Amino acid sequence: MAYSAGAQKVWTLDECVDYAMEHNVSILQGILSRNNAEYQYKMAKNAWLPTVSADASQNFGFGQSPSSNGVYVSDNSASTSFGLSVGMPLFNGLNLYHQTKSSALSLEASKKDLEAAKFDLKLLIMSYYMQVVYNKELKSIAEKQLALTQEQHAKTVQLYELGKVAESNVYESAAQVSTARTTLVQADNNLMLSVLDLVQALELDEVSGFDVVSPDDFSDIENLTLPSPVTTFDFALKHQPSIEAANLRLEQTYFDVKATKSSWYPSLSLYAGYSNGYYRYFNDSYVNTSFSEQMSNNGRTSVGLRLSIPIFNAMQTKYRVEMSKLSIKNQELAIANARKDLKKDIQQAFYNALAAEQKYMAADETYQSAEIAYRYSDESYDAGKATLLELNESKNRLFKSESEMLQAKYEYLYRVKVLNYYNQ
Repeated sequence: MAYSAGAQKVWTLDECVDYAMEHNVSILQGILSRNNAEYQYKMAKNAWLPTVSADASQNFGFGQSPSSNGVYVSDNSASTSFGLSVGMPLFNGLNLYHQTKSSALSLEASKKDLEAAKFDLKLLIMSYYMQVVYNKELKSIAEKQLALTQEQHAKTVQLYELGKVAESNVYESAAQVSTARTTLVQADNNLMLSVLDLVQALELDEVSGFDVVSPDDFSDIENLTLPSPVTTFDFALKHQPSIEAANLRLEQTYFDVKATKSSWYPSLSLYAGYSNGYYRYFNDSYVNTSFSEQMSNNGRTSVGLRLSIPIFNAMQTKYRVEMSKLSIKNQELAIANARKDLKKDIQQAFYNALAAEQKYMAADETYQSAEIAYRYSDESYDAGKATLLELNESKNRLFKSESEMLQAKYEYLYRVKVLNYYNQ
C-alpha cells in the first residue's frame, strides 16, 4: 500500500470517530449484545401473558380399543382427537416480577457497556489520529530540512568556486544533502505506517487517498486548560458508562437473589382446556355414530386452579440463594475496583498532561533559542567566521529541537483531550 499525498478525502477527528462507531467490529458486537439483552427483557416481560396451545392426534387400535365412554371393547378402531388449552401464572413468589426487573437492569447495563466501548474507541482513534498529524509535521520538517540543506550545498559550491572554502566542504555539504533526503524518506514511511494504523482502526479498505486535517486547523494549543482531577473524578463517577454499568449490575444481583428465593413460595396458576374426539370401530357389530353427532357429544371443557407447594428439593434453592448472595459481594468488589481504576486513570491523565505541558513549554523555548542560534551561525558562515561543521551542528540542533517541540506539543494535546473526555 502506498500513501497518496494528493489525497481527495480529508478527514477530521470527529469524522474519523463517527465512521469508526458505524463500522468497528467491537462496536457492532456490542450492539448485538445490547439487542440480545433487549430480547431477553421482552421475554421476561411477556412471561406474564397466558400460554395457548392446540393439539391433535390420530390413533389406530388393534384388539382392545378404548371407546368414547372410557370402556375398552374387543375390536380394532381408529380415533381422532384434538384439544385447546390455556394456562396463566397467577402467583409464583413474585418470580416473574423479579426476573423482569433483573432483565430490565441487564438491558440498561448492556447499553452502558456499549457506551463504554465507544468511549474506549474514541481514545484509540484519537491516539492514531494524533500520530498521523504529528508525523505529517515531521515530514514537513524533513522537507524543510532537505530544502535548507540543498540551499547550503549550493552556497558552499559558490564559496568554493570563489576560493573561500576548501573542496572538502563541498563533499561534506553533499553528504548532508543525502542524509536529509534519507531523513525525508524515513519520515514519509513513518507517516504512511501511522496512516495505515488509523485506516485499519476505521475498518477502511484502502489507504490510498486518505488524509487528515492539517495541523494548522487542528487545535489552538494556547487556549488549552487542564481540568481538576478531583472534579473530573467526581463527574466521571456519575457519568462514566463503565461505572454506571457496574452499579446497574449490582442492583440486578439483588433482584436475582429475590427471584431465586421465590422458589421457596407456593405457586398458583390458572388453566382451562377443551377437548373432543371421534371414534370408529371396524367390526360391523358396532354401530358407528356420525362424526357430527360425536363432535356434539364428546366435547369436554375444563377450568381449574393448580397450586404447587414446595416442601423439600434437596437444599437446591438454599444453595442457589447463597450463591446469588456471593454474586452481590463479587459485584460490590468489582465496583470498588472500577472506582479505584477510574481514579488512577484520571490522576495519571492529569499528571501526564501537566508534565506534557511543562515539557512542551521547555521544548518550545529550546526551539526558539535554536532558531536564533542557527540564524547567527548561517550569517557567520556567509561571512567566513564559522565552519561548515559548526553550521551543520547548529542546523541539526534546530531540527532536533523542532522535532522534540512537536512531539511535546502533540503529546500535550493528546493528554488534555484524554482528560477532557472524562468530563463529557
